[in-house]
Amino acid sequence: MGERLMINTDPKVAWAMAMDSGVRSQMGPILEDLMNGGGVQYTTKGGAGAGHCSEYAPIYACIRRMESDSPALAAIGHVLCDPMIESANAWLDDAVAAVEAKVIAHIPNWKDGRAWKPAKKERVHYLIHVALMERQRNLSGAQPEWSPERIGEVMSGWYGVPITTRKWHQDWRPVWGVIQAAMATLEGDAMEPVSEVIGDMIRCARVAA
Repeated sequence: MGERLMINTDPKVAWAMAMDSGVRSQMGPILEDLMNGGGVQYTTKGGAGAGHCSEYAPIYACIRRMESDSPALAAIGHVLCDPMIESANAWLDDAVAAVEAKVIAHIPNWKDGRAWKPAKKERVHYLIHVALMERQRNLSGAQPEWSPERIGEVMSGWYGVPITTRKWHQDWRPVWGVIQAAMATLEGDAMEPVSEVIGDMIRCARVAA
């Protein structure tokens, strides 16, 4: 019987596993080869622990390439999936900027100073922070979405920026929807290369089995 590739095929989970400090510390000399397009032998010989490094190494290399080639997408992936809060937060400003750029591009009258005053634009900026936090804590989508009241509490408590949610559907729901759509697009774009690597790994493992 052929050996089974021991890797999680959900790209978000695989991203988190690849960023585990144990994986990074074990990679050693194979990282440079992977970064340059080389391959690894997919095997579980020696037990699950022995295979853990080599199996997530191609995904880690993919993420490292993304950091250089598509830093905005890497930022989204890190903020949403990196299990280490400190390293995820290092990418937060870039992730917020990426989402904010898409949001602004989808609001035709953003430059209208009467419709979008500085205080309102500031709240959009921090709504993006809150939306990323909500998504980070509910990557599986199994939990209910945050209520307007909770969004307001988080925004005020974490960032010190109050927002009136009494007329949420009228005042903020439309832009919240734009934020969610922008985030979903960026998340999908960030996970696509990881999914492709996972697919390649599965195919290689089947051939090697």
